[in-house]
Amino acid sequence: MLYFRQQTKTPMIEISEAQLAQLSVHTVGNKSKEEGYTSSAGLYELDDELENILFGYFLRPFKGDETYKLSHDSDLNLNEIYSYCKVMFQEPEKFHLYSVNILKHLYNQSEHPHIKRGEVYIVHFRDIILEGEPVEAIGIFKSEKKDIFLRARDKKNFVMLDVEQGIDVKKLDKGCLIFNTEEESGYRVMVVDQNNYDTHYWMDHFLGVKPDKNEVFLTSNVINLCKDFSKKVVAVEDNAQEEALFMAKSVDYFQKNEQFDVETFAETVIGGEEAPARVAQFQDFKNVYEKERELEPMDDFEIVPQTVVKEKRKIKNSIDLDTNIQIKMNFNDLESGKRFIERGYDPAKEMYYYKVYFNHEKK
Repeated sequence: MLYFRQQTKTPMIEISEAQLAQLSVHTVGNKSKEEGYTSSAGLYELDDELENILFGYFLRPFKGDETYKLSHDSDLNLNEIYSYCKVMFQEPEKFHLYSVNILKHLYNQSEHPHIKRGEVYIVHFRDIILEGEPVEAIGIFKSEKKDIFLRARDKKNFVMLDVEQGIDVKKLDKGCLIFNTEEESGYRVMVVDQNNYDTHYWMDHFLGVKPDKNEVFLTSNVINLCKDFSKKVVAVEDNAQEEALFMAKSVDYFQKNEQFDVETFAETVIGGEEAPARVAQFQDFKNVYEKERELEPMDDFEIVPQTVVKEKRKIKNSIDLDTNIQIKMNFNDLESGKRFIERGYDPAKEMYYYKVYFNHEKK
């Protein structure tokens, strides 16, 4: 049965037409503490109210555009999550049976001393819209943190308060969505992990995922490459003003172009023929960056605007001085950084300085 829900739309997925087809709920403890696990005897029967609450709890956190692929060093079929989901997609009548296999696999990876006991929800979704196309998905979610709630009740002439522990349905601890698409390369996967102390446990040991090296991945990585180059080369050989201007020009390129081309980027941002040495430095730096991360050459790809917006927020746009003065640059106005800020050296004071030109102070 299809229920009307508040539409949740992200750059990647949209769930207004989605259906929760099957749900299994289990509990899992910490293996190093020998806490064990408890598997349910069958599928969980939902009423309409609980189903709508769980839809928001499970799917609301997936707001990004970063995707992954299930992987294995030698053979993809040896990735437990991949092999279990493959059967669940092909033979949905075996969904609950294989949800127990997922539970056991999760327990076997739960050996970090900080991993908490919690509930595991394994869900079969239909008609999630992924980049415009309806797809099935297997969702695996874990709730760990318990919050304190007060429940008020009337008793004669008093209002009594009861203290209870429960799950905050606005805070999903861990989750993933495995979409029934691109099976041969490990499916498309989205991941949520709100805890920092055990990231290898969820993403590496349990799921076994690696970044999906698509346009989102490439856009993010080249912007991060530019950040590293500006910090380790431009700032060291020139100054913080040139570092900020280089990143401003890089961001400007990504905002104005639909396609990344490394030669055009070098000509536009670095200076092309006017700065052959710096272009060569960038190419060498890029080659090392790709080799260290085992990446294919990032020379030509479609730029993802949402990723540019996301990465732009992380870029430092200020010059921080040791005299506790900060000069903030506006990435949306490249000319101001060039025309109205001058850097120099005062031999009398034996100090560097910045000279800033302006017409009036803004109120």
